Amino acid sequence: MTIAKRIKGIWEFKYLIYNLVARDLKVKYKGSALGFLWSLLNPLLMLAVYTIAFKYVIGIREPDFTPKLFCALLPWLFLSSALSMGVTSITENSNLVKKVYFPREVLPLSIVLVNLFHFVLTFLVLIPALLVVFNVKPGLSLFFLVVIIFFQTLFVLGLTLIVSALNVYYRDVKHFLEVLLMLWFWLTPIIWTIDMIAKQFPNLTFLAYFNPFTPFVEAYRDIILRNDIPLPLHLSMVVVIGVLFFLFGGFVFHKKQRRFAEEI
Repeated sequence: MTIAKRIKGIWEFKYLIYNLVARDLKVKYKGSALGFLWSLLNPLLMLAVYTIAFKYVIGIREPDFTPKLFCALLPWLFLSSALSMGVTSITENSNLVKKVYFPREVLPLSIVLVNLFHFVLTFLVLIPALLVVFNVKPGLSLFFLVVIIFFQTLFVLGLTLIVSALNVYYRDVKHFLEVLLMLWFWLTPIIWTIDMIAKQFPNLTFLAYFNPFTPFVEAYRDIILRNDIPLPLHLSMVVVIGVLFFLFGGFVFHKKQRRFAEEI
């Protein structure tokens, strides 16, 4: 089955996707007094903790440390939350997988869309905070955020398809993913920046770009902090990485899904 036909098949179940997303959002905030405000409070609290820990306790003297952290932390939370929730999206819906026909990609896709919703909501509220608190003044380049978010979503979806499919066969994938995400966080220029590496180890700067998430972080910083369209290197890498991981994730998932019902 071609990719176009698979996407068309998934689109035919758009109402199922909508219901799954709505269900997950309701369950997540059921019984919570603050509801969706937690989508804003969680990243704000993490931002405050990291800023205090690394800027005031450890003593990092990087200029504009907090805005740079903000531009990297929110995209990272989208990635890590989607993967952490999505890895069990097939195994936790075993009844649906065994009894009802639908494209299995719908399950990890709905998880990614839930986290995309939180990500966009947070950006819409916190970008004005950057304008007021940190006097950051992004211009028309801000419209490029749509492009970067789109390709990051493809990237995240591709990874989520892979880990959710593999977790059906190897349940240790969930635990391995927790360790991998922790390691990946520290290897990504979130707390540190490319400029910091360039000052200390100028000959090793290129190694940062072996991390597939680095171009996304730098693209967000280009747009929001530098008030410019993403550098051609960052933009081209974002597009290529997003598309390649999406296609590879779809390929892996398609190959593995044939025995989902048996393995669950």
